[in-house]
Amino acid sequence: MKENKRHLLYYAMNAGIFMGLFWVFKYLFVMIGAEIPTLNFIGTILTLGTPVLLFYYLVKYNTDYVDGKIGYWHGVQFSMMLFFFASILESLIVFIHVKWIDPAFITHLYDNMIQMVQTMNIGETLLSRLREQPLPAPFTYIFNNVIMADVFWGLLLSLFIVPFAMRYKPKQTSNF
Repeated sequence: MKENKRHLLYYAMNAGIFMGLFWVFKYLFVMIGAEIPTLNFIGTILTLGTPVLLFYYLVKYNTDYVDGKIGYWHGVQFSMMLFFFASILESLIVFIHVKWIDPAFITHLYDNMIQMVQTMNIGETLLSRLREQPLPAPFTYIFNNVIMADVFWGLLLSLFIVPFAMRYKPKQTSNF
């Protein structure tokens, strides 16, 4: 049976707004967490909300838009689109952060990466190549480390969560 995907884009965009706002809220803890480590830990704990939200939106999409007949790859497609639209909102806050609030953020991130490679004793050639590479511009950093990473995580999470969302049947409430 061919699935009706008319509402896929519409609902992925709408749900993506709410997931994106959640990610913006979570990212604020990352920004402030540089000064207060406890808040950084809270931001890390909030990361667990992403799979829960994905499951919720998959179940809601399945029950409200496709009458409980979502296919596996349809659910994966929805999840990737959801993460893409959510990452657009997150990328706005990350851009504001790396461009105006903390312009040295990317530099510090790559300096920490080089220090970590030094402690691993991987090799001087790899270390010299890392040092020679230019730092990415904010747009490149955001595209690679926010948008593409979020869509990739959406794909990975959906591979495991879609089967559960397909089988989950919410309890029907009776209206007496």
